[in-house]
Amino acid sequence: MCYEFREIEFFENSINSGQYIDVSNPIKQNTIFTKGHIPMGLYIKDFFEDDIFNEEVIKILTKDIKTHNGRGDISGVIDKDKLYPSYHKYLNENTKYNKSYTRIQKSENCKYAFSNNMKYTVINKNKKYYIKNKTSIDKALYPLVNKINRIRRQYLDTRTEDNIFGSFNELIINKGVRSAVHKDSNNKSCMSALVSLSLDSKLSVSHLGLPDLNISIPMISNKSLLLFDLKTYRHCNNEIDPEKLKERISLVFYDK
Repeated sequence: MCYEFREIEFFENSINSGQYIDVSNPIKQNTIFTKGHIPMGLYIKDFFEDDIFNEEVIKILTKDIKTHNGRGDISGVIDKDKLYPSYHKYLNENTKYNKSYTRIQKSENCKYAFSNNMKYTVINKNKKYYIKNKTSIDKALYPLVNKINRIRRQYLDTRTEDNIFGSFNELIINKGVRSAVHKDSNNKSCMSALVSLSLDSKLSVSHLGLPDLNISIPMISNKSLLLFDLKTYRHCNNEIDPEKLKERISLVFYDK
């Protein structure tokens, strides 16, 4: 397999977290990202086989997806149209926001913090959905996790853990989400694995933008793999057609 080596170069910019932007300069081919000649990330354009994400696997992985409202920057600047109607009463001249205006803070009038609605589920060994459906989830995850961990061990410094998530310990599955500019600050370690899927064959590719590096990553649905530091570097999605976005799913493996 042939790779282009690309040194990570940080670009100063004035883009605020929580914004929706398009990042240009798409990567053209398989890439190993380096920093001081040390491999720091990996992008493979056509990594997964055609049958690894069949209908049954996608059904198992997405069955527990629900609407939540606690994601902060990734969900974008607070938008009335993206909130439950019952939350509209908290939007007034006295509303307290976080720095990026992506979360409404607790106050005397608001008993809990919240952000725009997003559809997702989290899977780890302690989640009820995983415990109840362990056999079927393990069967769905094993082929892709095994493949991800083999390539990670080959090119990147990593450890091996005895769990179905391999070198990671948690998986988040988003559905119908165009992520705003954010970084995964709460992750325990830097490396994450990102996969983009689609229930609609018309959505062949979406782009993950890295605004602080001034590049974007073409994520071919059901095909591409990105291993990258999503804790340190901010990222987002370029614009996606709203109708196609409804059928888009992203899988992110990470350490929590």
